[in-house]
Amino acid sequence: MPILNFKGKAFVQNYHLGAPYHQLIPRKDKGLSDKPRLDDNLIIHGDNLKALKALLPTLILFD
Repeated sequence: MPILNFKGKAFVQNYHLGAPYHQLIPRKDKGLSDKPRLDDNLIIHGDNLKALKALLPTLILFD
């Protein structure tokens, strides 16, 4: 299997480890329900990495 090596590859592969976690704060004025919840359907505007890191605490892992 061919391997692609380039300068800075280790930095790119490990960048997500240094990205900080962010808190999702629902905005009531943007939702349709009376009480916004994080376990419902969400539309997140922003950077993909920040959004995924913010969703990690809400992730439920099944064994």
